[in-house]
Amino acid sequence: MPHPAYLVGAAGASVLLVSLGVTLALLRRLRRLRAERERALTRAYEGFARDMHDIVGHWLWLASIKGELAHRRANGDARLREDLEEVLRAVRQAAHAVRNVSEARHRLSFSGEAARARTLMEGFGAYCSVRVDVDELPEAVSATLGAVVREGVTNMLRHSQVKRCAIELVEHDGRLRLTVVNDGAPRREAHSTGSGVDNLTHRVGELGGTVRAVGGADGWFTLIAEVPGNFSE
Repeated sequence: MPHPAYLVGAAGASVLLVSLGVTLALLRRLRRLRAERERALTRAYEGFARDMHDIVGHWLWLASIKGELAHRRANGDARLREDLEEVLRAVRQAAHAVRNVSEARHRLSFSGEAARARTLMEGFGAYCSVRVDVDELPEAVSATLGAVVREGVTNMLRHSQVKRCAIELVEHDGRLRLTVVNDGAPRREAHSTGSGVDNLTHRVGELGGTVRAVGGADGWFTLIAEVPGNFSE
């Protein structure tokens, strides 16, 4: 007959194994729920974008037609024609943005946004370096980090007199760390992050990650996002 101590030890080991199994099952379930929620949000976003395209796009098209007609009728007024040209450019740019918005989330990726950032910065006469030490990213991680890069570039163009910027993605202590840094930022950036970074905090948090923004008195502004390196969809 087995010794009582042996029976107690065996029972404890069994309970431990069962607990580990339940924990792993719960973690897998949590990841599935997160992925399902992300897919649901994506479908909702795309549906909203399509509706916006149908409704807003119609009125922008009408405004463009009416503006073009007014522009033709303003032959004798150079200032009015100039003002109408500006209006038409704004309407056409808005229409272009509406057409593309339904595809924006689908196209969003880290590699695409990093390449776009470098081209965009060069177009503004700024130097932008990109360093990537990670081979492949899950789709959800790539899209989220792409959103971080896009927000960083938007902040640069809105709030900074940027001449140099850098985008770096590395793996550090089991986590992926994305750093977007630029010069030319006003000192107030050290105390203000804005709603864009708040939205990123929520989005990156869904992957179990964090976002923080750091502004320095030297005019450099840094946006850092970290996500688990072993994230799976």
